[in-house]
Formats: sequence, structure tokens, C-alpha cells
Amino acid sequence: MVADREEEMVEWDDGRLDERFRQIDQRFDGVDRRIDEGFARMDAGFREVNGRFDSLQRTLIQIGFGFGAALLALIAALIGTIATQL
Repeated sequence: MVADREEEMVEWDDGRLDERFRQIDQRFDGVDRRIDEGFARMDAGFREVNGRFDSLQRTLIQIGFGFGAALLALIAALIGTIATQL
């Protein structure tokens, strides 16, 4: 049984090992390239989301200033009304 397995075993010399490692390196290069492309897509998506958050923040600030101005106008109108009634 052991003799049968020894006959089936293939010897791995330096040339075959080097070729196998070259193939493995090529496959990992492909994986690295796909990962880099995936991260590039993610970065583009994050830039788009950041742009949306920036515009939302700008809109909220404008609404806040609008409410602040309206509140000041209301206070001024109340003060004017109270002053004219005295």
C-alpha cells in the first residue's frame, strides 16, 4: 500500500515549485486588482454620499437661519404691539 502511494507521488523540483509559485502569485495579483477596483468603487460611492450630506447640512443651516430670522421678526412685532398698547 505504501509502495503504491510512493509510485503515484510526483517529485517537485525547484523548477516546478517556482512555476507553481508564479501561478499562485498571478492569482493573488488578480485578487489584489479586484480588491483595488472594489475599493475604488466604494470610494466613489462614499464621495457621492458625502456630497449629499454636505448639501443636506447646507439646507438645514439655511432653514435654521430662516427660522431664526422669523423668530426675531415675531419678537420685534410683539414688542412693537406691546409698545403701542401702553
